[in-house]
Amino acid sequence: MKICVITTAHPPNDVRINKEIKTALKAGASITYIAPQGVFDIDGVDYIPITKHASRIKRFVFGSREAFKKALKVDANIYHFHDPELINIGIKLKKTGKKVIYDIHENYPSVILQKTWIPRFLRKILAKVVDVKERRAVSKFDGIVVVVPQQLQRFQGVREFAVLPNYPESTIFNEVSENKKSDKLRFVYVGSLDEDRAIIEMIKAYEILVGKGYEIELHLAGPIYTEKIRQFIQRAEVTLKGFRYFGQVPYKKALEITANSDIGMLVIHRGKSKEESSPLKMFEYMAFGLPIIASNFDYWKNILENPSCALYVDPESPEDIAKKMELLVKDQVLRKTLGNAGREKSKNYLWESIEECLVELYERVGKK
Repeated sequence: MKICVITTAHPPNDVRINKEIKTALKAGASITYIAPQGVFDIDGVDYIPITKHASRIKRFVFGSREAFKKALKVDANIYHFHDPELINIGIKLKKTGKKVIYDIHENYPSVILQKTWIPRFLRKILAKVVDVKERRAVSKFDGIVVVVPQQLQRFQGVREFAVLPNYPESTIFNEVSENKKSDKLRFVYVGSLDEDRAIIEMIKAYEILVGKGYEIELHLAGPIYTEKIRQFIQRAEVTLKGFRYFGQVPYKKALEITANSDIGMLVIHRGKSKEESSPLKMFEYMAFGLPIIASNFDYWKNILENPSCALYVDPESPEDIAKKMELLVKDQVLRKTLGNAGREKSKNYLWESIEECLVELYERVGKK
C-alpha cells in the first residue's frame, strides 16, 4: 500500500504526524511525505519538501497549490492530510478518483473562537464557515482520524474513522538523559505559548511564590504566538529569579527539559476544543512521574483521577494556581504520591496500545 501524507501547516518533524508515519512503515506501507522544508529524519520515507511560508495567507494559497501539484505526481493509494487549509486539496484529489483521509487534530471551529489575533467580530463567522466546510467535506472523504471521541459528534454518519489520542511512544524514555543539577523545585511547561495556554496567569502565580521567598524555578519552552506574551516573558526573564525561557526547541530537548523538572504545568483556558482535548504533555508528565497542576476540566479528570496524579485549578486565577503550586512546594509526600500514581497510570496511555487502529483504517479504506 502506498500512502501520501500531506501537511502545509506543520513542521516535517511534527510529533503526531511522525508517530503515524512510523506506524504505517511498521505495517509495511510505502510512505511519501509532503511537508514544509525542515528537519526530518525517519528512514525509509520519501520526503518531498515544499516551500515554508511565514504568512498564513501565502501558505494557504501557494503552499496548498504546491502540495497538490506534488501530490498528483505521487499516485498513492491513499492520501492522508492533516490541515483544514488542505480540505480543498482533499476534495480535488477525490475528484481524480483518489482515496482520502482527513486527520482532524482539533475542534477547529472552537479553536477559531479563542484566537485573539482574529478580530472578535470575525471569529463567529469564520468558525461557522469552517464548521460547515468540514462537515460537507468529511461526507465526501473516505475516512477521518480524530484525537478524542467527542470530535465525532460533529460528523454524524461518518463510517470510517480512527480515534488516536496524543499518547507518547514508549521509546521516549530512551530519548532523554536526566541530569538535573539544581536542588530547587522546578515547575515546567513545554508547548505553545499564548494567552489561551494561561501563560500570563502561570507567570503571575510563580511571581506570587517568588514574592513569598520560595527558592523555586519555572522553565518554559515553545513557540511564542503573540507580542503580549513575548513582552511578558521578556519581563519575567529580567525580574523573576529562577525563571528561564528556552525558546522553541526540538522534541528531544523538550523531553529532556520535562524529565529534569519536578512538577508539570497543564493550565489552559476554558473552551470546548481545550476541555475535550488530550494534550501530549499530559501523558509525558505522567510517564516521567511528575505531579501535575491542571485546569479543572471534567474530561481531564477522567484521565488524571483514580488514583489522582494532579491538583486542579481555575485556569484564569493566578491566585488559585499559586495556591496549588505552593501546596506542592510544601508537601514532598504529596508530590511523590501524585508522581508515582501518574507514572503507573501512564502505562495505559502509550501510542503502541492504539496505533493498530490507524493501520486498520488504512486497510478498510484501501479495500473500498
